[in-house]
Amino acid sequence: MTVTDENRRNAEHARKLYIEGADPKGEATDWAESLAQIRPKVVAALRASNNLRDVRSALEEDGGHMLIFRHLLAPPKSQDQFKLLCHEWPKSSERSNRKQKPEVARAVAIVLAEWMDRDIAPWLEANREPTDLERELLIERVISFIAPKLTETQKRNRLSAEQENAVVDLLIDLGWEKLPSVTIDTRAAIPPKHFMNKTRFATATTTAQEVDIACGFKSSYVAAMECKVTNDATNSVKRVNDVLKKAAAWKAHWGSFVETAALLQGVIKPDDVQRLTDEGVKVFWSHDLDAFANWVRSRV
Repeated sequence: MTVTDENRRNAEHARKLYIEGADPKGEATDWAESLAQIRPKVVAALRASNNLRDVRSALEEDGGHMLIFRHLLAPPKSQDQFKLLCHEWPKSSERSNRKQKPEVARAVAIVLAEWMDRDIAPWLEANREPTDLERELLIERVISFIAPKLTETQKRNRLSAEQENAVVDLLIDLGWEKLPSVTIDTRAAIPPKHFMNKTRFATATTTAQEVDIACGFKSSYVAAMECKVTNDATNSVKRVNDVLKKAAAWKAHWGSFVETAALLQGVIKPDDVQRLTDEGVKVFWSHDLDAFANWVRSRV
């Protein structure tokens, strides 16, 4: 893969702006919010599982406890890693807090027991109640695992919201009209110079794919724009893969009717930018919204 000078130059400029724009107060707030969110979750998981003696019952009560249980393993497991160990486990139950069926909870509990870090919960081997100090040490350890990741997510979400709002404000300033968001399943669903924020495009083979901004162009064409902020080069791979997955689904269903675009910001590898352009995704940058403005003007 050969990275163009333009993609390399824009990626480096975005990285420089990201570093220069680092906000200690904003990130400190993200960190404090992460700590405040996680501690009650750990306490609730311990209470529901009788201090880890009965994780099965805890999962039958609330699948969201898996966020905590996964981080008690040696080593802690991501959702995908745990799914490999226990194919019965529905990953979505963690985010939705959906109760797990008894047979699923049983299978998950067996894997958790096998991989549990006994040093983090010494009372299990001793068959006794934990001391206050032991419980607090466990709580603090789990927080130390989860809080950094949650903080990065909150930071990215905060910047993404600002990025999305900038696009919405720009379109309104250009005289575009915002429409209520509905699933787009027919051509001409969005008239020229109209747009939707957080809507979905129907696809033939997968569930409807959400898009951040959908812009109506002439001749019933629509631009599906994904707004992506990345905190580091590793994260950029995941964000770009998400755009490419959606672009492929939309192309398979709609052909050239839907044109995928991506608005990028943060630390993004030039190679990842090139992957987008090589697949026909139109790339724009938050530091150059004028280029996006000129593009939408030319399409209506």
